Parts: sequence; C-alpha cells; structure tokens
Amino acid sequence: MQKVYFSSVRRMVAAMALCVVAMSAQATPYKNIHVQLVANETGRGVVYMKTEDPSNQQTRKAESITLKATIGENGNDLTREEGDPLRGFYQVGLFGEPEDGYVLAGFSLVKKADNEYTKADLLVAPTTDSNGWTDPYVADGGLVFNANCPRDVDAQTDENAGYTSDMAREDARAKDNWNVEPDHVVYAVFLPEGTVLPDGDNPDKINNVVRQTSKAQVFTLSGQKVSAMRKGIYIFNGKKIIR
Repeated sequence: MQKVYFSSVRRMVAAMALCVVAMSAQATPYKNIHVQLVANETGRGVVYMKTEDPSNQQTRKAESITLKATIGENGNDLTREEGDPLRGFYQVGLFGEPEDGYVLAGFSLVKKADNEYTKADLLVAPTTDSNGWTDPYVADGGLVFNANCPRDVDAQTDENAGYTSDMAREDARAKDNWNVEPDHVVYAVFLPEGTVLPDGDNPDKINNVVRQTSKAQVFTLSGQKVSAMRKGIYIFNGKKIIR
C-alpha cells in the first residue's frame, strides 16, 4: 500500500509540474488598436480613455479624442461564445465628464438624437475571467470596453524563449500599422439633467434583430448563452436589454 501511495504522490506532483509548465508557456497576444471616443453633442462634456499600455495610459480630455494603443489580451470576454475570434479581452477604459446641466447616461456604439436613445443602446461592461474574476469589470467612474477587433495579432509573447511582454509590446508598436479608420467609434451619451431613458425593451424588435443577425448571441448577466429570452435582463451584442 505504501508503494502505491508514493507512486500516486509522484504522479500528482508530475501533473502539477506539467500544469505549471503549460501556464508559463501561455502566450499573450498584442494588437495595435485604434479607438475614437466622441461626445454625442458639442458643449455637453469632455471624454477621455485609459489603457494598460505604458506609452499611452491616458488620453487628453476633449469632446472628441482618438487612441492608438498597443494592448495585450487580458483573459476572455465571457459574453462571447467559445471559438469567437473576438472573445479575447482587450481592455480600454471609457470616461466622460459632463458640463453643468448635463449627465453622462453611458456609452453607445450608435449616434442618435436625444429623444431616440434608450437604455438598450448603452454598452455594459463585459463579464470576464481576467485574474480569475467573473464579475462585471467596471472602471472607476467609467466603463471598461472590450476593444478587440478583427485584425491579426501584431506580436505574441513566448516566455519559454525569453520573449517577454515588454518585448512583444515594443515589437508590435514598432510596426506602426494602426488602421487609418478607427476600429471602434464610441459615443459618450451626455443628456440634459432629468432625462429618463426608456428601457427600449420591445420584444418584437429585439427578436427581429436576433433573427436577422446571423452572428448575434444572447447571454444572461452571468454569461450563460440562451436561445430564447423570457422576462429579465440579457446581454445582446455587448448591450444590456430588458425583456
């Protein structure tokens, strides 16, 4: 029995060692990502962005700003299905400071008139597995946005070969190959104080969009994919919708 016991222990230690090697060999991809953040109307507030890129940690504050940063993948966006090429989480923090008489309602990928915005138009923070967390990843006073985009990886770490994150980031940045047009245009929705946005929870409209969008995915707030929506709150194409 003692021999069997020590044999089991050796196998366990060997398995743990393999796990450590696999973790150390895990590569981090880097992409050169171009994001534009714009106030939905002039005279209502200023916007800015933050990233984990040491060379571009925070943009200036203005009504319209662009960010060109070299960003590393930081876990997965659990609102996207496994196998989705955009599931990797590339973090950009979105921020807005309203002028007197206005409030920041949120951020949206669509530009609309004041009376056309609904809560369903606003982005919500993705649920991620970054650092083992699965709670919504929200920036202090702003919103964390997954800026992943359909472009090739510009560099990727190889720790086993001594190719570190700093090296990969600098090699990616040296390519200077950001897209001319932004990969994402995001609008900061500043609205007059007292404005109440409707939920935008028209079930027929939502279901029509789901049917017409071949890649549309619907998830619960916990990140579970669903094929049919009952009454509740869901994540659809990165936006929170209320059914």
